[in-house]
Amino acid sequence: MKILLGYSWYPYEYSVGAWVEAWLGRLRSHGIDVDGFCLTLNPPGPCIYWPELDGRWRRRDRELLSMYDRLASKLESYDVFVNWNGINLHPEFVRQIPIFKVYACFDDPESSDRLSRPVASSYDLALVGNIAEVETYYKWGVKEARHWPLGFFSVDYDHSLTKEKILNGTRDVDITLLCERVSSWRKERLDKFAAAFPQGAYFGHGWPNGFLRDQDRIPLYQRSKIGINIHNSTGPINFRTFILPANGVMQICDNKAHLGKLFELNREVVGFDSIEEAIELCHYYLKHDEERRQVAAAGWERAHRDYNEVAVFKMMMRHVEEVQRKNGWLLSPVASPLHKGNDHMARGEYAEAMALYGEALARESGNIKARHNRIVACKHLLHGGQWGRSDR
Repeated sequence: MKILLGYSWYPYEYSVGAWVEAWLGRLRSHGIDVDGFCLTLNPPGPCIYWPELDGRWRRRDRELLSMYDRLASKLESYDVFVNWNGINLHPEFVRQIPIFKVYACFDDPESSDRLSRPVASSYDLALVGNIAEVETYYKWGVKEARHWPLGFFSVDYDHSLTKEKILNGTRDVDITLLCERVSSWRKERLDKFAAAFPQGAYFGHGWPNGFLRDQDRIPLYQRSKIGINIHNSTGPINFRTFILPANGVMQICDNKAHLGKLFELNREVVGFDSIEEAIELCHYYLKHDEERRQVAAAGWERAHRDYNEVAVFKMMMRHVEEVQRKNGWLLSPVASPLHKGNDHMARGEYAEAMALYGEALARESGNIKARHNRIVACKHLLHGGQWGRSDR
């Protein structure tokens, strides 16, 4: 399986593009055939949310379509395309991509209406980062949806940490929480929790301590006894869910029912349903340190077994293979253009493209020429149809 992974490159304190490419390089060192493609226009920059994306597509925005052109050419050498951040690809373009297409999103439900909902059904498989929102995708008309956790990365933890250190080492920070405190989603809950534990280490936009530099996070986690995890709404979805236990921090997390689908409750993590319950649990485990250490150690073992960067990526690959087998998938059908009656289609180019695609279908899916013909058909449709015309 040869995979092209599309990613966003947003402004940050370090080069996100270089970070992603380094991650993909580590995956390749484990035998995974994957390359990257930046989907951000003029990186580093923001993603294009719906309806701006739709507007740019319909007015044939040069910048957007230039990126689409590069992507269509790049895809010729791949079997699977993964839109890892779910950004910047219009569904009408996606439907014309003739290889297996995977949509991934880790920002539901807060950004669903302007990010995932308008586009997810144009892919062959949707991978949902929020385990609580998988069924929501089916309600949108998505045919195949699976949960795909964020997990944690090789750069997210102290590689020298051992189970022995978790069980017997010294940690001097009672409570740690790294998250923003500005949005209305959870501010009241955060304020109430912080008032109960003023000794805690709180960092992020809106906290008096401000934003913690990336290089200071792992050292703080190595000193932390308990990591509290409070989501905006449904979840678990965030990186904290996996980074906390990966660093030997005992995690106490909300969305208890769904948390129990990721970790074993009360053995690997502890869940809560209200901020009052969270406060009570933190008091309990700060007083019962041996129990805290046992949970932290079990969570550490589970995280490193099931949610490391290689295991999580291979999980995605298994989802792809499972859906392909289930649906007897060989080649993704080229979608019919939405405007069949325009002058371009009247000239018969669509029929020609379909003939090329039919020729490809007659060949083995792994045949290089067959793959080339599929891409030719896709690019033929694109360049003569909705966005490739000279009046763009």
